[in-house]
Amino acid sequence: MFIRRIILVLLVLSCSVGLAQAEWKKLIDSPTFGGLTVYIEPTSVHVDKGSGLVKLWILFDYKTGQEGFPARYLSLKLQRQYDCKQERARMLAQSLFGGNMAKGDVIYESTDGEWISVGPGTIGQALLGFACSNSKP
Repeated sequence: MFIRRIILVLLVLSCSVGLAQAEWKKLIDSPTFGGLTVYIEPTSVHVDKGSGLVKLWILFDYKTGQEGFPARYLSLKLQRQYDCKQERARMLAQSLFGGNMAKGDVIYESTDGEWISVGPGTIGQALLGFACSNSKP
């Protein structure tokens, strides 16, 4: 029993160390939308071999506070799933933070969004392009 607890503690610690060491790669730097910079976490890309759907973590970081929730937020971290064949995406999980780079108080959290089509010339299209280019064997 004692060994099982040690193994469980080590497993939890190894998972949290991996999350703490996420390395964000800048994908988009835009002066619009409150000085938006979009980052992706390349090691989070996961391709489901059966369906071809791609999951990855994305971070939207703003220079100015964004409105629309009970409190202003400066960053949004989300996990999205992409369907490269039908050019659509859905949110699996998201958290809004009071500070930059997913730091500070969590302002809002949600899970499981609906599938939406990705429009041409959008940030969503750039993210879809990244996800789908990383889904090839």
